[in-house]
Amino acid sequence: MEKRMVKVEELIPLLHKNNIKFIIIGGQAAVLQGSGFVTADIDFCYSRDKNNLENIVIALSPFKPTLRGADKNLPFIFDPKTLEMGMNFTFSTDIGDIDLLGEVTGIGNYEDTLKYSETLDIYNLPCKVLTLEGLIISKKASTRQKDLIVLKELEAILEIQKRRKNNP
Repeated sequence: MEKRMVKVEELIPLLHKNNIKFIIIGGQAAVLQGSGFVTADIDFCYSRDKNNLENIVIALSPFKPTLRGADKNLPFIFDPKTLEMGMNFTFSTDIGDIDLLGEVTGIGNYEDTLKYSETLDIYNLPCKVLTLEGLIISKKASTRQKDLIVLKELEAILEIQKRRKNNP
């Protein structure tokens, strides 16, 4: 199955319009922090409060989310109750693959992850994005090979930033 790039330019304004509390994490956050990593999907850490779960469903339902990698015959209802009963979800949608994580490996839930986020301007909208330090913590805690590969690059970017800061 051919992967297509998630339509971030459609998704970010939609999340803002629906007042969704989210932090961009994973590969897209790495790119925003200077990585050359290429990823087709987008990962978010999301607040699990009831209002936010309802807003996520309102925002994403028009794009027909289905569980990515699950048997097509597996019954799935995309609603707040499903999000409440689960934690981390990988969705295929009409605008690309979207991963919703209630917890970030090595960091914790949304509130914990906020401590490792910064606000960046994306499509003229303020968005919380995982910092380099946060990305490094989460990648170090991961056992996935692709995370360990990008970890070296993220550590190098952080080192360069520290050197520039100390030697203006």
